Amino acid sequence: MSAVICPWCQSEIIQEEGQEPEKYCPVCDNELEGYRTLKLNIGGSEDEDDDEEELDEDSAWTSPDEADEDISWVEEEALIESDDELIQFEETVELLLNEQELVPECPLCREYMIEAGEQRVAADQFRPHVTEALGDAVLEAPFSLTLYVCPSCFTTQSFLGDSHRQQVVRRLSARRQDTRRNTKA
Repeated sequence: MSAVICPWCQSEIIQEEGQEPEKYCPVCDNELEGYRTLKLNIGGSEDEDDDEEELDEDSAWTSPDEADEDISWVEEEALIESDDELIQFEETVELLLNEQELVPECPLCREYMIEAGEQRVAADQFRPHVTEALGDAVLEAPFSLTLYVCPSCFTTQSFLGDSHRQQVVRRLSARRQDTRRNTKA
């Protein structure tokens, strides 16, 4: 038996003698032989790595002095600024998440959501549904909703505020107690 290590997920794949080698990792479903690496010579002389494969001219980095440069210095500075901006964004998101009591997951991308604020719903903005089982509305306006925003896909989601959650629990449990009293009588 021989073992192969998946370069993607580092799982050990046992292969019995006589069997053909696996083409795909059974754990992560990535191609086992499709893993590519790129070796860069940073700060060394060109003579040191003669035996290594050289990159094509199309994929090699070019100096800004060359006439066929792909990225101007202005564009490169903009990329650096956007990287700095992204790092600051991620750090700020982390700080905000650490402050929150409730940290829901985004229903679309599973990232943690940031609390954005509170939305108050007035009586004229909400028409409650009166159910047959309850004989009343589950929730009466005014109430507040806590709004969350996903920092990855910018989906919003709202949850009923704490005090109004308790209001719903009291209404539903009061209905249950009324039903018990009516059945005993």
